[in-house]
Amino acid sequence: MRPNSAARAYGPAVLTVALVVYAAAYLRWPNLAGQVDLLVYRFGADQVLAGHDLYATGLTGNPRTLLFDYSPFAALFFLPFALVTPLTAQILGLAANAALVAYVVLRLLRGLGMTPTTGLWGVGALLVGLVAWLEPVRLSLQLGQVNLLILAIVVADLLGPERRKWAGVGIGLVAGIKLTPALFIVYLLLIGRRRAALVASATFAATVAVGFAVLPSDSGYFWLRRGFDDVVRISSDPVANTSLRGLFVRLHWPLGASTVVAVVLGAAALAIATLAWRRGHRVLGVAVVGMASDAVSPFSWSHHWVWVAPLAVHLGHRALVVGSRWSLVGLGLLWVTFAGWFVSVAGDTPEMGLLSIRPGGAWDVWLPAAYLLAFVTALVATVWWLRREGPEDYATGTETAGVLYPVTRTQFAVTSGLGTTASRSTVSPGNTVT
Repeated sequence: MRPNSAARAYGPAVLTVALVVYAAAYLRWPNLAGQVDLLVYRFGADQVLAGHDLYATGLTGNPRTLLFDYSPFAALFFLPFALVTPLTAQILGLAANAALVAYVVLRLLRGLGMTPTTGLWGVGALLVGLVAWLEPVRLSLQLGQVNLLILAIVVADLLGPERRKWAGVGIGLVAGIKLTPALFIVYLLLIGRRRAALVASATFAATVAVGFAVLPSDSGYFWLRRGFDDVVRISSDPVANTSLRGLFVRLHWPLGASTVVAVVLGAAALAIATLAWRRGHRVLGVAVVGMASDAVSPFSWSHHWVWVAPLAVHLGHRALVVGSRWSLVGLGLLWVTFAGWFVSVAGDTPEMGLLSIRPGGAWDVWLPAAYLLAFVTALVATVWWLRREGPEDYATGTETAGVLYPVTRTQFAVTSGLGTTASRSTVSPGNTVT
């Protein structure tokens, strides 16, 4: 399958416009390049080198703001940033995150079977331009967040050849940095990649062990005294929490009930993602599990939802390459809703994106749940779509690099005197059958 001519022709133009607007915004508001969260990571590494308590105070010396909230292993992981100046760290962080956006989109498209000869660069340019302006991605670039690195590592690990000896190491590593990606270890088990799940689990356990060996006191607080679940350390603003638990807090519903609902929602998401993976829709499976990790987390900032990027790529591929009009509508709605629109340009830093709007009243209850509601909508739409396809549409596939790709059953037409000939045959992305 090849993309339509418009996607190939206008992809570079869309990317150019996206980059020009970025450059103009950063020149107009230099604070957009502040990378404050990256400086918090660097602060955590500095605390380790100085032998200070990792969680006692924040970047500015205030014990209530800009605190280091990741695992002790994460502080060790960020040690290289402590060896350079803050300005150098900011430049490197911004450049690396920008490169990761391009890498993620292109790697996802390759996972969908696209190559340079089938329009990878044109469609890739278009989707990089769109994804770069999704608010979670834009805000991760502004803050210097680790989200894009986690996304890239998970994508590389899941979409790589299954027979790799060290498959699963990446997922275990990022789970040791930020706990929520551990949901992908369960996903590995469900899709039948038991060895990768075992490797990921062992890697995660190793990160915890390293933390206890090097930083025993900090590790005791984080893992044994449940520092990882101390939401108050992250933010006391209930409007900032975009997860299911945040919605329950704003509605004044019992938090115990939110835990039950989170378990049910997470289990349903894993089941749907597993079905999508087995049907050959691996990018969609990654998106569903990633968004589920944000939905069931005790606390999720809006920039944690970078997992909408794989969803956008899945929809973009189906819209621009497969030719699905419904996917084009879905991509348009996703982008219009969650793009980094300028809401207010007053002050040193503009207000951008849907969640920067706080009109008060019931809006402040439900607007922060926009990503959560979009996730539930995506789950329902995925179930409807997969049921509409039906398991009968899939037969034995071809094996490439240890991955079994389902193939749509060929429709046969009987021609008198010539026997049975295939009139149409389609295959999951990246494979050809005769």
